[in-house]
Amino acid sequence: MTEPSNSSTSKPTHRERFAEACKSTDYEEHPTMVAGYKVWNVSDIVKGGRKDFDGPYFTEEEAKIAEELWQATPERKCARAEVTFHCAAWNPDSRRERAIKEDAMAARMILAELIGADIPKPSATGAKEK
Repeated sequence: MTEPSNSSTSKPTHRERFAEACKSTDYEEHPTMVAGYKVWNVSDIVKGGRKDFDGPYFTEEEAKIAEELWQATPERKCARAEVTFHCAAWNPDSRRERAIKEDAMAARMILAELIGADIPKPSATGAKEK
């Protein structure tokens, strides 16, 4: 998939938005939960309800990019980015927490491939890490 380069009057491209999103290397903390964090997914209507089918993603922006790509597919025109909240304190399991993070990294790599972007490497000055 190719995108025209961005000019000063157009909105940022998928690649530009993705590069900015990749500055976050972990989930955003939930402001009122102890050990809580936000996990972004893309869902669609299935049998009258919504079901997650893509993700998890670290950031809302990654999920929004995926949503836009899926909405271009006739079968997924009702795709929507949604946030869920996870809390490590409710049911502590370091393997589960690690698996969720690994799944988000895999989703990030797939999204990068779909939009033809490189995954920016976090740096000590540019990364927003917990």
